Formats: sequence, structure tokens, C-alpha cells
Amino acid sequence: MTGIANDPAVKQCIDDCLQCRTICLAMAMGHCLEQGGAHAEREHLSLMLNCAEMCGTAGHFMLAESTLHAEVCALCAKVCGACAQSCRQLGGMEDCVDACERCAKSCARVAGVDGPPTHGTDRLPTTGVSGGPPRQGAYG
Repeated sequence: MTGIANDPAVKQCIDDCLQCRTICLAMAMGHCLEQGGAHAEREHLSLMLNCAEMCGTAGHFMLAESTLHAEVCALCAKVCGACAQSCRQLGGMEDCVDACERCAKSCARVAGVDGPPTHGTDRLPTTGVSGGPPRQGAYG
């Protein structure tokens, strides 16, 4: 590989993105469906699947050395941050929370932003519990 893919931060971000994709997809289709209830609500599952897709996309943009990788990584950091919040609030999803937070930090670093975006509003789009981003189509 040449170009951006040789950068150690980018290599780490690719690994973090692909690992987060795998964990989000596996937990959504396994743990969440088995748990039922709030874990299996459409909004939460949609957010987890969107997170998995976004992570895969960000990883692919970096592997392809796209000139748009920073923009995609910035969005990936935002989606991962929302997913981590949702999973943390539902409980029992520490592997997903850890993977999402790690990916959000890596993507923010590659995108050149200070850190994963935080959400100042009081409701998650997935469960309606306090502490998350506003209910919008952007996350799920």
C-alpha cells in the first residue's frame, strides 16, 4: 500500500472500523434479537446496522485511499458515538460500546476533528432514554 494507507493512524483506524463493523453486526443479529425488548426495537437495531455499514464504508474508503476518506471518517465517528451511547444505555453490550468508542476516536483522529461528536440533547433516537442525540433520520 502507498499513500494514506501507510500512515499508522490510518492503519489503526481501518482495523478499528472493520472490527467495529463485525462486532455491531454480530451483536445486533445475536445478542439484541435474543434479548428482545428495547434491544430489539427497530430504532436501536437500525442504528447498530447503520453503524456496521458506516464502519465498513469508512474502512473501504481508507483502503481505497479515497480523497474523501476524512469526510467519511468524520461521519463514521458521529455514527459510532451515537451507537455507543445507545448500547451503553441498554446495558449488557460492553463489547459493542468499546468497539464503537475505539472506532469513533480513530475516525475522529483520521478526520482531523477533536474527538467524536457529542450530542447535547436529551434523547437517543433508539430508545427514547435520556442522554443521547435528537430523534432524527440521520442515525437510524
